[in-house]
Amino acid sequence: MDVKEIRNSLHQIPELGRKEYKTKEYIINLAKNLNCKIYEVTNTGIVLFFNANKNDTICFRSDMDALPILEKNEVSYKSKNIGVMHACGHDGHMAMLLSYAIWASNNLDKLKHNIVCLFQPSEEDNAGANDIIKSNILDKLKVTKIFGFHIWPKLEENKIFSMPRGMLASSGEVTININGKSYHAANRKTDDDAIMKAFNIITKFYDYCNKIKEPHLINFGKINAGSARNIVPGSAYIEATLRAFSDDIFNMMANELKRLCEINQDDNYEIELIINCNYPSVINDEELFLKYQNILNINKLDKPFLQAEDFGCYTRKYKALFMLLGCGNTNLLHTDNFDFNSEILQTGVETYKKISCLE
Repeated sequence: MDVKEIRNSLHQIPELGRKEYKTKEYIINLAKNLNCKIYEVTNTGIVLFFNANKNDTICFRSDMDALPILEKNEVSYKSKNIGVMHACGHDGHMAMLLSYAIWASNNLDKLKHNIVCLFQPSEEDNAGANDIIKSNILDKLKVTKIFGFHIWPKLEENKIFSMPRGMLASSGEVTININGKSYHAANRKTDDDAIMKAFNIITKFYDYCNKIKEPHLINFGKINAGSARNIVPGSAYIEATLRAFSDDIFNMMANELKRLCEINQDDNYEIELIINCNYPSVINDEELFLKYQNILNINKLDKPFLQAEDFGCYTRKYKALFMLLGCGNTNLLHTDNFDFNSEILQTGVETYKKISCLE
């Protein structure tokens, strides 16, 4: 079974985060015939351990989950799970790693390291990487370095890209709840209401972030408030996203948003701020990047991307190198017609082979 066949099979059975049961079954059924030890981690995570009797262990990681998107592609391998789609390339990531695992099973004598092939659930939803780290499976298997791939549109097809230090952004999911009392507009005595509170927080925060010179992103994407034109709104609900490459910049932005919420709170209005930051920035180890740049023919990126990836969780604990595999002028990730040429996947397989055969 080649990498294209594996990708096509996985593309037809997409599943949402922490529910990747058919995907897990597919991987385990294939791995049962390999010369490795299989660990089941969390509910749907899988680790394949290839013991080459070496002093150190390195990890190759793939994500497993799909997105709640109805696929529009008319292809022979179209999703059979209506309303769920591999629209972010995770089917390709798994196919590369499974194809490599088949090779590793037949070439243990060539490996310069013990190898962990990690299939991680729920990259898209609430950072499944944290579940893997908390399980301690990587420490148990003495992993010292971790590598990963992401298929990436608009980068030259079949070329590898990366950069040292920050490459993908920290991401924080922001929720703001403003709660007070509503009443008829005829009884209004002040200029304060929940919509004005929300407006003040949003505009002041945009003003603050516009002065930050380092790359960052702030987007208020959702606001719900009010019930009728003649009612003073007593509550508002806001959703936003924060992104930055530097932890210092991200924390500075988060602290300013907290300050704005606090100063807009008074006796009549309580304001709750929740920032869920499960996606720290992906920080590539500079030494690893320099070591492999020429060996793997890595093209150095001119600038980082504002997209987020929970691979960043691993980069906070292990020496790490995350790479992008260009898929050319395709539709964008997370769209209902995203697809790519499966021929590029063999490049990922060969990259894993090279890394595992180098001291």
